[in-house]
Amino acid sequence: MVTKIVWKQDPDGLPEHQFTLAAFPGVGNVGKLLVDGLVEGLDSTLLAHIYHPDLPPQAKMVDGILTPPRLSLHSVNLVEQYILIVSGEGQPVSTTGQYEVAETILDSAAELGCEYTLVLAGLASEPTCEDVFAICANTEMREIIEKGGGEISVDKPAGGVIGLAGLISSMGPVHGISSGCIVAATIGSSVDTLAAERMRISLQDWLGIKIPIPIATTEQIADKIEKLMDEYPDAQFP
Repeated sequence: MVTKIVWKQDPDGLPEHQFTLAAFPGVGNVGKLLVDGLVEGLDSTLLAHIYHPDLPPQAKMVDGILTPPRLSLHSVNLVEQYILIVSGEGQPVSTTGQYEVAETILDSAAELGCEYTLVLAGLASEPTCEDVFAICANTEMREIIEKGGGEISVDKPAGGVIGLAGLISSMGPVHGISSGCIVAATIGSSVDTLAAERMRISLQDWLGIKIPIPIATTEQIADKIEKLMDEYPDAQFP
């Protein structure tokens, strides 16, 4: 099984991207709300699509075009710097496929000059819990988050991080990239806009970058995700 990446822009002609932010459907869709908000609410450019035979075999209609399952890489211009966004509506259903796609994503991030890769995810919690914390794969990532005032977890989630998110966030150092996972507590509803907003503010503070996404943009994306869940109940949504 081979991962196929189709570049829409020449990677050799692109500016360096210091950070990679990645998110996929999951508990509360917290990370997905945030990365999709970056792509749709700010100045972004589609860089590439990633295909793998183990992605859920469900083609979808996108703007009237039948589209195969895939992940996307976008470049987002934050004025002061460019960041790489990795997103999609599912992930490979096999462990081998998840590993291969994670390798492709990290190789692409390294090719674009990324020094840091963070996966954004939600963790089902009590309604009163508003925690946002980081899990780090190396000491450099830990030092950056701590310097920014972020909370570092060394024992939660108790079961670790599974799937594509776990592989990307843990394997960064293998590719010369500092990596980790940013986790926001969520009540576990299909789309938790409040948790996504807490995560956005935390990222700004911890990383020292401005992420000016209007909450209205996040709410519009939440509506889109809910519609997808209704239209494609067999897709990779929680």
